[in-house]
Amino acid sequence: MATTELPDHYRAGNLPVPVEPARRAGTAMNHADPDRLDLRHLYAVFRRRFGLFGLVVGLCLLISANVTMMMPRLYQGHADVMINKDRAEIVPDGQLAQQADNAPLRSEEIDTETKVIGSQELAGRVVDTLALTQDRAFVDDVLNGGAVATIRRLFGAGPARPADLRRILVDRLLANVSAARLDTAYAIRIAYTDRDPQRAARIANAFADGYAQSAATAKRAENERTLGVLGTRIEQLRAQARADFGAVQAFRVRHDLLSAQATALTEQETAAYTQQLALARAAAAVERGRADAAGGTGEAAAVNSAVVQSLRSQRAGTSMRVAELATRYLDTHPDLIIARQQLADIDAQIAAEIARARAGSNAGLASNAQATAQQVGALQGSLAAARGKLAANNQALVGLDDLTRKAGASQALYESYLARYKEVLARTGIEQAEARVLSRAEIPGRPVSPVVALNLLLGAVVGVLLGAAAAIASESAFTGLTTGEDVEDRLGLRYLGGIPLLASVGLGHGDPAESLASHPGSAYAEAVRGLLGASRLGNRDRNQVIAVTSALPHEGKTSLALSLARSAALSGESVILIDCDIVQHGLSALVAGAAGPEGAPTRPGLREMMRDGVMLGEAMVRDSASDAMILPITATFAEGERLLERGNFHRLIGALREHFTVIVLDTAPILPIAETREIVSLADNVVIAALWRKTSDAAIRAAIRLLPLHAIGDIGVALNRMDMRKQARFGGADAATYFNAYKKYYLGATA
Repeated sequence: MATTELPDHYRAGNLPVPVEPARRAGTAMNHADPDRLDLRHLYAVFRRRFGLFGLVVGLCLLISANVTMMMPRLYQGHADVMINKDRAEIVPDGQLAQQADNAPLRSEEIDTETKVIGSQELAGRVVDTLALTQDRAFVDDVLNGGAVATIRRLFGAGPARPADLRRILVDRLLANVSAARLDTAYAIRIAYTDRDPQRAARIANAFADGYAQSAATAKRAENERTLGVLGTRIEQLRAQARADFGAVQAFRVRHDLLSAQATALTEQETAAYTQQLALARAAAAVERGRADAAGGTGEAAAVNSAVVQSLRSQRAGTSMRVAELATRYLDTHPDLIIARQQLADIDAQIAAEIARARAGSNAGLASNAQATAQQVGALQGSLAAARGKLAANNQALVGLDDLTRKAGASQALYESYLARYKEVLARTGIEQAEARVLSRAEIPGRPVSPVVALNLLLGAVVGVLLGAAAAIASESAFTGLTTGEDVEDRLGLRYLGGIPLLASVGLGHGDPAESLASHPGSAYAEAVRGLLGASRLGNRDRNQVIAVTSALPHEGKTSLALSLARSAALSGESVILIDCDIVQHGLSALVAGAAGPEGAPTRPGLREMMRDGVMLGEAMVRDSASDAMILPITATFAEGERLLERGNFHRLIGALREHFTVIVLDTAPILPIAETREIVSLADNVVIAALWRKTSDAAIRAAIRLLPLHAIGDIGVALNRMDMRKQARFGGADAATYFNAYKKYYLGATA
């Protein structure tokens, strides 16, 4: 910055050129990745807001406990029923029925059975069986408690009618009963919840018994319904079978198919006629040949006649006898003569027969040929008639076959349904339940609701969630400064250190500056020394003038300024502390006494030096606890009078730089006093005092924005009155976080 750009009072006071800051105050110094989850920061937030967190968790636990105490005690009775896996299916095939009986139950079927238990019908049967409408205790419990009673009271409804009462009780049973499958077994557990343990067990058993009985009742009703359906169907099938059978018989009569073998007989008859015709035709051919071969004589017929053949056989025998006798006897022997006479008689007979046969041979052969020809014609006519009948029968068999198959199908279907009807009829009346009670409900000894441990656990979980949300919300809305990270991240300023609260380091509740002098080895004294060193590190070339200020009043800046001056003086430096607060001049009140009556000074001070030219040696006083010099305000400034008028204060600072190594300016707050903003611009280093966890970061940012940028040397923030015990628990990245680890190095520090 050029000297010509400075105000006139800077050049007149021969003051050094202020150092231009490297960056704009208020810019964040931490460039941590915003997407990174900082668990340490979350843990620190939790520790800082542990009180709020614990309060919310405690309230949630208290509410949970109260709600649990007010909740009605509910008892649950449960009974187990087993489902038989054998099922009878209504199908007209016994083999299919057997297969269905042996098939395992599917999960869907068991789930369906659980829905049956929660049905209106079964609940109504339980109401009727137990006569719950007459149970005054149960009725009063239902009508005087719960949502139903509340709604009825809101609308001013009177006593429930019997029908409405039964419906209300059924709804209550359905609301309190539950059914669930037991693992993978064919068993269902029925549970009922009620305020009365005995009633819970009784109603659970009633549901189990009702379900087991309802299965048999439903099975009987199903069988009866099936009998009705099958009976009606059987009558229809019987009539259909009769009609189809009558159609077959009528077709047989109409087409002369009186037996099932009619066509076969016709085929046999045709074959017989064909064979006879062939034989007749052969015989006729033979007769015609004979007639043609015989001609006019007919000798062949005569020779071949049976009589001639017989006579020839006799002649052969007689001829042999004659020859035998001729060998033994003479021609005169009587036996030989008789034999020869017999042979002659036979020859005469043969000749006579041949003559007779020759006479009638031609007429007989012609007659035989005519007869065989007539027989052939008759057989041909019969064969043609048989073949015509066979063709007609074959055509009729097509229709007969269709009618026969239809009649057979009707008869088979009728017999199948009739057999199924007989089977269902035999089973009706002896049905066995498809479910049986495995174990009956016993009176429960302890309630199932409310579950105290579970409710408290839920309350704790809700409390933890709400407590965490409240802690995060509170921390997000919190504008105070807790750690050095807060100063750097939210203000963009250097963090100079934390100044302990005396009580938190075992120094009681006295004056901090006095404690520093009386306990130079304490944690407070060490913190002030650290602050002094940190404040002078920002500007190594120009670090004489240190302005101690704050954004708002009552931040402890005066005690901090006095402590800094004493600490520097005790370390051997020449120090002067100037009270620059012309309104309150609290430092002057601490060390030099207040102004006299009506503002009359008890001794010369800063005002007298600026206005009357009093010498510095006359206005300064020595600190009682150190060698530090203090320039107080002993007289009240007039209204409207300013400390920086006519450049006297600027020249004073320039002169003091020649005589003192450390010049501490105790200024007024920045926000209410405009002159403070120019005073701090004269300093080499500026310490802004902020109350730990009380001063808003917005107030400090507002104060920084009011300071002239070109006149700022180096600004840092000190967190004043820090509770070291709490800070050690709250966490962070500054030294105070680890106070418990190193507090043994300080005199008087206790846990």
